[in-house]
Amino acid sequence: MFKDKFLTEAESKFAPLADLSDKHNYCRHSFTEYDGSVSEVVRLNVWDDRHREDIIGFHFAQQYAKVYYGEQHEQPQFYVIGRDEPWDFEYVMHDGTNFFVEICRVADKNLLKAMKIENDVTCLLLKDELRGFEILKIEKHFPGTVPEGLLGQIKTKQDRQKTFAWNNSHGAPKLFIRPPMNPRLNLSKEIRTALMKKAAKKHDGKERTIVVLDNLTTHSEPDNFFQAVEELSSFINDLPFSAIWLYTGYYSDDDGYNCEFSLVPIKLSEKETKYLMKYGPK
Repeated sequence: MFKDKFLTEAESKFAPLADLSDKHNYCRHSFTEYDGSVSEVVRLNVWDDRHREDIIGFHFAQQYAKVYYGEQHEQPQFYVIGRDEPWDFEYVMHDGTNFFVEICRVADKNLLKAMKIENDVTCLLLKDELRGFEILKIEKHFPGTVPEGLLGQIKTKQDRQKTFAWNNSHGAPKLFIRPPMNPRLNLSKEIRTALMKKAAKKHDGKERTIVVLDNLTTHSEPDNFFQAVEELSSFINDLPFSAIWLYTGYYSDDDGYNCEFSLVPIKLSEKETKYLMKYGPK
């Protein structure tokens, strides 16, 4: 229903529009193809997974409040009243209406694993002191980073728990070179798997739960997602969740401001449908 509205020139690709020079919490993924061509993809990158969820939840709730209050002139407001109890977030609007938000990722597993390791090691390299097992973790994933003299002090299980001074004058790395990978996903399969896991949860309140798919794909564009959703239409319509949205983040400050992201509807409530038909992209 919304494919033509969201496939405007500005929205035909998942890419930021602003210059990134003063932006934060993003990663530029560069891929060298077999034919020698190079492509770049920018995605929101937050070292701590829980903090990432906080930022995504804030971005989504801001937009959802506008949808929820529609043409009302009052300033839309929302408040977090629950965290992981059991859904990722419980929100209440200022009229007393509450709903849940559950976030799940859609990403190539190998790329996700590589990013997790890179983020963890980056955090460690910024510390002034490291425990023995943290030093071994750095050396395991990035051999040659730790001086041999320091590695030689970690020999026993007790040494793994000791704290060692860490003077890394170079700071955290700015560039990681990853092994060859081909992060092209079967979107229909990945979306189905992600949503089935959420639907299988035993928690109450699914009819008041909005699922936000966190898009960390690097080779899938809006049209690919619309095609996958069309293939899954019967499956998606039968899910108990009130709505499903696809979120693609590009950058954001730690507080959720100075950001850029896109939201694409996958399954909507009647109220959301009416709002987007009237106010969505033209």
